[in-house]
Amino acid sequence: MTSGVRDPGEIKRALLEMKIRQRLAEKAQRQRIVPIPREEKMAVSEQQRYLWFVQQLTPKSPAYNQPFALRLRGALDLTALRESLRGLVVRHEGLRTRFGNDHGVPYQVIDPAPDDWPLPVVEAGGRSVHEWVQEQARVPFDLETGPMLRTPLLRIAPDDHVLLLLMHHIIIDGWSVGLITAELADRYDAAVTGRTLDLPDLPIQPADHAAWQRRWLAEEVGEKQLAYWRERLDGAEDLDFPLDRPPSATPTGAGADFNVTLPSDIAKAARAFTRDHGVGLLAVLYAAYLAVLRRYSGQDDIAIGGVLHGHTRSEIEPLVGYFANMVVLRAAVGDNPTFGDLVRRCNETVLDSISNQDVPFGAVVDALKPERVAGRNPLFQVCIALTGATMATRFRLGDLAVERVPVHVGTSRFDLTFMLFDGVDGELRLWVEHSTETIDADRAHRLVDHFTAVLAEALVDPTVRVDDLALLPDAELSSVLTTWNPTPLPRPATLLHELVTERATTHPDHTAMRFENTELTYRDLDHRANQLAHHLTHTGTRPGTVTALLLDRGLHLPVAELGILKAGSAWLALDPQYPDDRLAYQLHDAHITTVVTTTDLAHRLPHHIHTITLDTDTLDTQPTTPPTTDIHPEDTAYVIYTSGSTGRPKGVMVPHRAIVNFCRNMRELFNLGPGDRVLQFSNPSFDVSVSDFFTTFTTGATLVGAPRATLLDPDRLQTLMRDERITFIDIPPAVLRLLDPEPLVDLRALFIGMEPFPATLVNRWRRPGREFHNGYGPTEVTVTCTDYLCPSENLDAAPPIGRAMDNQRAYVLDRNLRPAPIGIPGELYMAGDGLAHGYLGRTDLTAEKFLPDPFTTQPGTRMYATGDVVRWRPDGNIEFVGRVDRQVKIRGLRIELGEIEHVLADHAGVRQGVVTVRDPGTPDAYLAGYVVPEAGQDLDLDEVRRFLSDRLPLHMVPSALLTLAELPLSPTGKVDHRRLPDPTPDRSGFAEPATETQRQLADVWRTLLGAERIGAADSFFGLGGNSLQATQLISRIRDRFQVTLEARQIFTHPTLEQLAAQIDEAAQPQLDAAELDALEAEIAGLSEEEIDKLLGGAG
Repeated sequence: MTSGVRDPGEIKRALLEMKIRQRLAEKAQRQRIVPIPREEKMAVSEQQRYLWFVQQLTPKSPAYNQPFALRLRGALDLTALRESLRGLVVRHEGLRTRFGNDHGVPYQVIDPAPDDWPLPVVEAGGRSVHEWVQEQARVPFDLETGPMLRTPLLRIAPDDHVLLLLMHHIIIDGWSVGLITAELADRYDAAVTGRTLDLPDLPIQPADHAAWQRRWLAEEVGEKQLAYWRERLDGAEDLDFPLDRPPSATPTGAGADFNVTLPSDIAKAARAFTRDHGVGLLAVLYAAYLAVLRRYSGQDDIAIGGVLHGHTRSEIEPLVGYFANMVVLRAAVGDNPTFGDLVRRCNETVLDSISNQDVPFGAVVDALKPERVAGRNPLFQVCIALTGATMATRFRLGDLAVERVPVHVGTSRFDLTFMLFDGVDGELRLWVEHSTETIDADRAHRLVDHFTAVLAEALVDPTVRVDDLALLPDAELSSVLTTWNPTPLPRPATLLHELVTERATTHPDHTAMRFENTELTYRDLDHRANQLAHHLTHTGTRPGTVTALLLDRGLHLPVAELGILKAGSAWLALDPQYPDDRLAYQLHDAHITTVVTTTDLAHRLPHHIHTITLDTDTLDTQPTTPPTTDIHPEDTAYVIYTSGSTGRPKGVMVPHRAIVNFCRNMRELFNLGPGDRVLQFSNPSFDVSVSDFFTTFTTGATLVGAPRATLLDPDRLQTLMRDERITFIDIPPAVLRLLDPEPLVDLRALFIGMEPFPATLVNRWRRPGREFHNGYGPTEVTVTCTDYLCPSENLDAAPPIGRAMDNQRAYVLDRNLRPAPIGIPGELYMAGDGLAHGYLGRTDLTAEKFLPDPFTTQPGTRMYATGDVVRWRPDGNIEFVGRVDRQVKIRGLRIELGEIEHVLADHAGVRQGVVTVRDPGTPDAYLAGYVVPEAGQDLDLDEVRRFLSDRLPLHMVPSALLTLAELPLSPTGKVDHRRLPDPTPDRSGFAEPATETQRQLADVWRTLLGAERIGAADSFFGLGGNSLQATQLISRIRDRFQVTLEARQIFTHPTLEQLAAQIDEAAQPQLDAAELDALEAEIAGLSEEEIDKLLGGAG
């Protein structure tokens, strides 16, 4: 009897199998797309929801119009065509769908199947096909009223028509266009021949798919795919694609497109590669595209957009609708893989994306919540897609000859789109669409050239590394290396002071320099310099040494510099404005034993330094003829210290050869001569002062100097330039914009550089007969190495920095020292006669920054890595972009942000500090510092500012200081400078100025800073003041209050009440020791009655 009893384990297994089959059946039922009841308002798909949202932002934009134009030649049967179109619309619900708005939520409305279809026929009337198609294609759709399909017909002649199928992207994708054209051909052929067309039923429509998609997304598989994208895109960065112009704040979506057919040998090689390596064609093309983008951006991790057709289920393959989906294709290229390895990597990326493409792009965006910018696509702005041939460019429709007409809507959804068509004829055709607001047409065409070059080389040798692929065609390579660099000019080897002596010989009585009410002729300059040179040689100065000078502005300066040169030494100009620590560092680092100075400054020097004081030492007994020294053009002429990223300033050694080449370039560029009067503006410790002095003295012109206070006061400077009839200036843009060009009628040339400046500055100063030059050059390449002469007409963009000056060469190179393409940023390297020797006592840093020049056959030539990011313009001029490192220029002064941060870190109360530039690239640029206090510390920011001003030059002290609890970090753990807060101060505790001095000082600030409301606790720097304006403030305080403050006091007492107190203190009469002793003796001799009377009178 037991034979009928089943084993309990077997029963459990049977029940489990039945349960599993039941669940699988339920799951399969859920995964099936089934028809749903038609209602007045139906849900849209996620793709449609996202596109609807985008269209709401710019409802009049034709960016998502999908035009398809066909030229029909032959006897056109209008009735058959109209009926064929009606049949399409009847069969495909998507073509008769509209989209409503229910309180911000879109829904779709399916209109009834039409009994007829409108086919408006328009007479050409002299209009070209191109004009008519373009005009029609740009008419926007109203998503709510519809229809989403328009089919106007242009009659050119009785047997020549153009049919335009114009649809909104929300109802169609590229796959569907192929379905429509094929079905239209079948329907028209059946209509004109009278045969019956037997098309399969469509059991479901796009609305059914939308309903299914909602269910699917809520299930486990949908969540799994979404989780894939979260993980895949974690930490992904935006592609730093180099645009010609930054995106507009109010983008119009304007764009352009063009088609290119890849060479047949490349198409064949690409197909062969896919067969031989078992990869998809998209992976091959995607890898080549990545190789180009890698070189363009320099990024190790690149994410771009990919368009997939989205018809992933057999039920929707025959449907006309919008099923295509965007995905983000992310690949790592930082390890410099071979092209073959990159293709395999790309193939895996594509396959993984295809496997997870059912999650709509909008859902991914919602999950990741990236920062949104109006008019910009989230997550990517560069896109690639591979599609089968939509249709042949020529085919037949009944007895009609049909040719596709190119339609250019004039819009672009992304900055750049690469669409690759895998043609049935074996061709590989590339369709490129680009935003004309951000990318120029020539840039887009060059990108195709680079893509083609990379693909051609890589398919021949897939083992080549990505970074080693040749990007530039021969013609482009020749332009950037040879054509756009000047031909070398032979010039005699000369010493700098010999050029000045020549002028003293030919123009001995001509004024070399004016300073206030004193003058120095060329004879006097040469003789005094010779006398100083003899004195220096007698006290031990020898060739190969460095001699410092510590001098205020005046006639002593050129005598000292020239005298040191004639003694065979190199000069080092020390700035009296620098803190003692900074001066001591430079003296020690340069091994200085002798300093030329004056008695009022000598006390700032260490006792072991030998000093020559020009105002007391008798040089008249020395010969006025030059001493005999053994020096050569390669010997160092001067040393200038520049800011250092490690916290240590570095001394740049500039040889005679380099500065002589510069002076000759300036003479030829500006035709300077004895009739010119040059303004001496720059601080003597900066290299532009070398230009001021020696551009003048080597051409026989007259240099006009003035005290620092005059130069930094716009009104006084303006008066000086007018009265002295200045003809040539080289000053920072920040100063120039404070001046009025009208009274300066003698000014014939401006050499403005040091930092970027806007076109408006050029336009304001432009006058007939006046030249405006933009110059560029780091100290290591001797003052200025490139020049751009601004055109006589108004500029509409900031001027470029031009081309290399004579006997200089400019290279724009990528990270592997290969020439960057035209328009693509790279680091600027300079070569030629302008190069400095390197850094004093820093052979390691010299070797790092001065590299062998690989682009010349001349042995021993070097090139200098400037650290500046630039790019070639198509006209051969160089455009400044930014910095590779954290070095910046503000008001012409080079600053290493890292040096300031090193000093900040030395403050006992600072745990972390970071310094950044606000408003970079503008005349209003300023430094902002952010500090995180040590635990338990309550930082006094004014004390921190005093700490910095005691250790740094004033131009390196941040104008704004803020305390943060923590510094914002990027996903990689680095400081995220974009998230640092605006340093605008909190003024909620506003207090009116309390004293008369405060009120008057507030008036001065108001005029200088343009601030309307100034309180007693407001900081000069917090209101936007900078180091240049601080020096101007000193001048205004002197005029208003008749007291003289030091610029450093502005930094140590930056608030209105603090600075007013300094003014009040300075206004008190100061007595010396003898006067105090006399006063005490007088008081001691008074009786108590006399004292009471005096006190009563005072009361």
